[in-house]
Amino acid sequence: MLLFSDSRNFDAADERYARCLYCGKDLVLLPDDRRGGKCFDCLSLSVAAPVACPSCGAMIPGEERAFGCASCRWYPLRD
Repeated sequence: MLLFSDSRNFDAADERYARCLYCGKDLVLLPDDRRGGKCFDCLSLSVAAPVACPSCGAMIPGEERAFGCASCRWYPLRD
C-alpha cells in the first residue's frame, strides 16, 4: 500500500508521458498518480506475496506481515 500521494501539477503536457522504471513500457501519468513510476503490471509484481502464519498456518497478506496474524494474534516479535 502506498502511503503518499503524487500531487504535482503539470506545467507542460510533455510531463504526462513517461516510461516504467522497471520494464520501460510507455506510461501516461495523471497529477494524482501513485504508482511510483511503475506500470500496472510491475506494480502488481512489487506487492509482497502472502505467507503462512508459523503458529496457525493461516495466510497473511504480504502488506500485513508486520502486523502479524489476524486469526491467532501471532506477532513476529512476540515469543
